[in-house]
Amino acid sequence: MLKFLKKIFLNDYIYCSIFVGILLALVNLIPIDHELTDPFGDALGDFEITDLAFTHLRTEEPAADTNITIINTGTLERAELAEVIRKVNEQKPAVIGFNEIIKKSDDYFGDSLLSAALRNVDNIVYTSKLSQYDQESKEYKHLDICDTMFLQFEDSVGVKYAETGFENMFTGERDFKCTRQFYERATVNGVQENFFSVELIRVIAPDKVEKFMKRAQPYEIINYRGNYEKFNTIDAQQALNGEFDPSIIRGKVVIMGYLGASLSDEKFWDDYKYYTPLNKKYAGKTFPDMFETVIYANIASQILNNTHIDLASNGFDIAINFIFCFLNVILFSKLFHAAAVWWDVFSLVISFIEILAIMITTALVFGIYKYDINLNFSIVFILVLGNFLELYYGLFKIAIQKWTVKWRILREDKKRRSLKNLVSNDAKGMMNKGLTDFDFDNIKNLGKDKTE
Repeated sequence: MLKFLKKIFLNDYIYCSIFVGILLALVNLIPIDHELTDPFGDALGDFEITDLAFTHLRTEEPAADTNITIINTGTLERAELAEVIRKVNEQKPAVIGFNEIIKKSDDYFGDSLLSAALRNVDNIVYTSKLSQYDQESKEYKHLDICDTMFLQFEDSVGVKYAETGFENMFTGERDFKCTRQFYERATVNGVQENFFSVELIRVIAPDKVEKFMKRAQPYEIINYRGNYEKFNTIDAQQALNGEFDPSIIRGKVVIMGYLGASLSDEKFWDDYKYYTPLNKKYAGKTFPDMFETVIYANIASQILNNTHIDLASNGFDIAINFIFCFLNVILFSKLFHAAAVWWDVFSLVISFIEILAIMITTALVFGIYKYDINLNFSIVFILVLGNFLELYYGLFKIAIQKWTVKWRILREDKKRRSLKNLVSNDAKGMMNKGLTDFDFDNIKNLGKDKTE
């Protein structure tokens, strides 16, 4: 046991690392009142350091993507929307994406006009909505789609079906979560459903979508190009009046969806708006900054131009975090034993410098090399390392050493007692053996010899 304990504490660096890791795990198990922490989370606006890559650390401003045109549907009535689709379709777009799940309305005439206008579109993709997720099967049980009259169109050849792609962002404007990622596909009752933007590009460039799907990442980070100014954008009334350049429609990806009553309407809060990393206010965000239709355009542009952001594998993240944390245990341990009264100051300064360096490096790698490394564990580890290391060297190790010394003394005392008892028993045994085997005949003979 003693040799085992000596072997354990021969390498303080390894076991100090384990000690800090165990304490972190125990702290994580402490129940926290979310009613107290939610206001802080809301105030910080779900900020991540990689958000800076989109606002301050970009080496150059992304160019506008002229292959994608956004049309604001605003508050147009069904008949007006049908007219917009007719005028847009005359310019032969490559595909039209419709960010709306169209249901039948009380306006039968408007529905009929809209259905007739959609029938003439060669390639059209609607949004759908996933719901009723089953944890066991990892599938969705329900998919909300447009009514049949807007999905199936009969012609001389047969029945033409429109495509659908799910719109779920899994973040919302009301919960103050920033939209940074999307899932390229989902399963609904055993059938695969692609994300809306993915399906939109699949219709016109299946090879690019196939290449994109082969990445097989757990999720995709959105590489934001910018707000609607980074795309050809047509307002609702402009589209209705035909006040647009036909060249920005012909052969382009057209995405139709709500961007407010008009583009000039400075409405800061809207149910169709989301928070994104492009938001100018990092903490204490007041208003969401981007309509979901524009987010779909950003994702479509990302797939079309192959400007994806790679995720570091879990193994790589674990390895780099472990190495970094272990090196810090060595550094802080040496500092703890050498700095004496300056330990608190030095540990705080070094912790601050290291955390700042990690955050800047992570953001730079993300922004320049389009590579996302998760060093959050290292940041938390460094934050608590100073105090936990004091507990290890100043309390835990001393307590173990005292217990070891006491245990050793008791063990040595027990050994001495055992040895003493053993010697005593042996002596008694020898005496008893001597008396039992005493040869009186030999003594008599010895006496006779002396007499003679």
